[in-house]
Amino acid sequence: MKNLPPLKSLQYFLVAGQSKNFKQAAEQLHVTQAAVSQQIRLLEEHVQSKLFERSNKQTVLTENGRQLLPFMQRAFKELSSGIQIITGDQNPTVLRISTVHSFTSLWLIPRLQEFQQLHPEIMVQLAPSSELIDFKQSNIDLAIRMGRGGHSDAVQKKIYDDTLTFVASPKLLLGINKDNPEHIFRLPWIEDTSIGIQKMFQDYCESINFNPEKLVPVIQTNDALPLIDSAVQGRGFLLVNTSLVIEHLRAGRLVKLLEYSNKSPYSLYLVAPEQQFTWKKVKLFEDWIVPKLLESFSDLDIY
Repeated sequence: MKNLPPLKSLQYFLVAGQSKNFKQAAEQLHVTQAAVSQQIRLLEEHVQSKLFERSNKQTVLTENGRQLLPFMQRAFKELSSGIQIITGDQNPTVLRISTVHSFTSLWLIPRLQEFQQLHPEIMVQLAPSSELIDFKQSNIDLAIRMGRGGHSDAVQKKIYDDTLTFVASPKLLLGINKDNPEHIFRLPWIEDTSIGIQKMFQDYCESINFNPEKLVPVIQTNDALPLIDSAVQGRGFLLVNTSLVIEHLRAGRLVKLLEYSNKSPYSLYLVAPEQQFTWKKVKLFEDWIVPKLLESFSDLDIY
């Protein structure tokens, strides 16, 4: 232990090495850029080796710096895990949840009041985002993700395997046979550019011997919210996760097309570091949301 440099210099090296920018490192650490430079110099003096190449335009790790960085990443991850295990939840009355915009708006927010009435002592803060969460770099307690899984740095609990369906507004279907591909594929097309849905769309086109290149989308995005809104407004037909449009189907604002229903490539998961699933506020939310979701989606096949 006598040969170890000061912990602060190792922390500053870790942040600077990951950001590859002393200015960004200073912002993350809430210190000055000069303070970052000073701690890096102390570490370099201690190990008697240059760890960064500096110039006016950029800062890059040397070969020794690149070798040291993964050791620091593992070390600080273990330190963080150890501290969290013995200290537990530092903010038990605030539950911070990250989830995709579409699920937040279309399902969670309309039902969240029920959870808050059951547990008024817990304030829920939502952070809608399409990006995967780095739990080590954020204060997020729990993430709700619609995807393929593969969150290697956290525990993932699958809640629901979704289905895909073609939908459109009934006002778009006047004089149209909604189960006839020739009729439907003459309508305007709303395109979800998510890779998994693109693949399923291509497979369906191939099954009916239709060339999808003949279609020109009226809107393209991987954000389900504007796609679903466009479909409800009657701007075109859409291939979408059924769970996201279930309320529109129930209300008759959208109808299913082409007698098509197939397993979605995207499932719904709860994701968090293992120890955070033991926190009371997370367990209370999990115990509420899982049966609520299963109940909500139990009749998807009817519509």
